[in-house]
Amino acid sequence: MRSIFKRITAILMCVLFVSALFAEPASTGVTDSDVKNWAKNLNSIVKELQTAGVWSGDSINATAKQKTTVDGILNKYGISGSNCIDKFGMITTCAIVVVAASELDAQSAALLKAMGMDPMAELKKNCNSKDYAVVEANSKAVAKAYQNLDTSSIDYDTASNAAADYAYGNDDLTDLYTRLGNAFAQVAAESESGSRNTSNENTESIKKLYDQMNNAKGDSGVIYKSKKNGSKYKKTTPKKGRNIAIQYGDDGNEINWTFNLDAKKAKLDFTWGGKTKTINYTISSVEYYYLTTDSGLGGEGNEYIISTKEGPVFHFFDEWDYSGNAFQKQIGIKGISFESLFDADAIMWFYSE
Repeated sequence: MRSIFKRITAILMCVLFVSALFAEPASTGVTDSDVKNWAKNLNSIVKELQTAGVWSGDSINATAKQKTTVDGILNKYGISGSNCIDKFGMITTCAIVVVAASELDAQSAALLKAMGMDPMAELKKNCNSKDYAVVEANSKAVAKAYQNLDTSSIDYDTASNAAADYAYGNDDLTDLYTRLGNAFAQVAAESESGSRNTSNENTESIKKLYDQMNNAKGDSGVIYKSKKNGSKYKKTTPKKGRNIAIQYGDDGNEINWTFNLDAKKAKLDFTWGGKTKTINYTISSVEYYYLTTDSGLGGEGNEYIISTKEGPVFHFFDEWDYSGNAFQKQIGIKGISFESLFDADAIMWFYSE
């Protein structure tokens, strides 16, 4: 895990975005096209920046005159607008969280949370939530671009040492590495000693969840109405191409749920003991409610209400402020209590491609 943060941080240091780390993150207007082009052309962008003489092992040394050259390179490869440098930096900042989160399995995340640690919190503070949502929606492409990045010219030791000079909130990266290293050592020890019991518990819990879902009917109720800003939520049209997914477990004891909102199909896979059973639903309607606030740092909330022809209604809720500190997600299904079957917050929903 340390190498992941170290590697992406080195890249971040190279995109002339350090100054933004000290400011309250504002949206750069990142679009889906910007992210896809970032992922598709990352190696080409880096090579051209090197050729232009504005890219080095741990920083970009670009003068005001060279900004035009950098803008031209980024625009050429599909990072749009006059603020394309800011966009490129924001996408890379968000990629830190997306890629690191993809390497952290749900079981380890739950253990870290139980120890009072959120390994993504420090990094997520530097992400604007609207821009992050766009990057997260392209997580597979972002992760692939990171894995395929040619880093032969990057001096990671120099870059990470430079990064350690910049504070991320109250903790610098060196301290973050140390805390993460210690936490993962503890996670490894606890996982090794308790893996057999956890596997048995997951087998039973997933089977119970499958049985409960087969009998689930009706609506558990709208989640946002119980929240502080409930009266401010507005019904709107959900984005095209947006899918919702849930993934949990491994080693033959897994949950993989996908809700394709455009195709009006939902597929819920339950795997225990190495065998998979599936429940399919036809989505009869999708309601989407959105909140945006202008107080303090601002924030937003979302709730998807997915009704099915087979009976159950699924609620997917999230709400955060733009600092990333007041983040929460909830799932509502009548007759289902994830907390009674799994560790608290182990079952989370996310957007998928």
